[in-house]
Amino acid sequence: MEKPVSEAPKEKKMTIKRRTFFATLLHILFNVVVAAASLVLLLLFPEAPWAAFLVVIASKFRIFAVKPRFWKANILASLTDFIFCLGIVVLIWLAGDSGALWLQIILTAIYIVWLIIIKPLAKPAAVAFQAAASQFVGISALFAVANVLTLPVTVFLCFGIGFAVARHILIAHQDNQLTLISLVWGLIVAQLGFLAFHWSIAYEFFGAIKISQFAIVALVLGFIVERFYSSARKNEGKIKPQEVLWSTIFGFVLILILLIFFG
Repeated sequence: MEKPVSEAPKEKKMTIKRRTFFATLLHILFNVVVAAASLVLLLLFPEAPWAAFLVVIASKFRIFAVKPRFWKANILASLTDFIFCLGIVVLIWLAGDSGALWLQIILTAIYIVWLIIIKPLAKPAAVAFQAAASQFVGISALFAVANVLTLPVTVFLCFGIGFAVARHILIAHQDNQLTLISLVWGLIVAQLGFLAFHWSIAYEFFGAIKISQFAIVALVLGFIVERFYSSARKNEGKIKPQEVLWSTIFGFVLILILLIFFG
């Protein structure tokens, strides 16, 4: 007599799929609520954006939902995400000064896309994009409010942004020198931030938001440095000129155009 085939494994798989589906749905819903709540609070209290900033901070509660000995690692790993999220909320707030509700909604949509689609990506190209986006948004937001900050605070925050985004890329490559290289890039961004604090130029977009020239220059320089780093990793520490020549030329020409014709 044949034994009946057990249905338990199939039922278990179905249960796991349902749990995964509902977990994903809750994750998406949570992130949409966080972004929407930030926008609503900024619309309700445009003169006091601290409530929206606190929502961003509170949304990172999972950093501390582990044993205290893991807090430092979680904080360092989440810096890039935190810089982008806080930066985009600052830009949403500043866009409200011109009454550009449509731009605030677009920036909120970008915030949601970051949380749901871009942030979970783990491939090297995606990680590099995350770092570039975080640095650009972070510096743009920082220099948009630098007029109310002191020089030491601005330079320190520039260092933090540079350190965080460099570390984000280097961890993806499992580089043994990640701390040293991250500190070097952080110092470079800090030095550029020191200069930009004294000589700051911003470009107005849509008559509602201003982007610092420094944010664009740092983004281009970061692209050039990343090309050199990728070439060195690919060729066992040696940089091949043919792999970095055109990206370097393009980057420096773009920077010169910005400084000379749009300075």
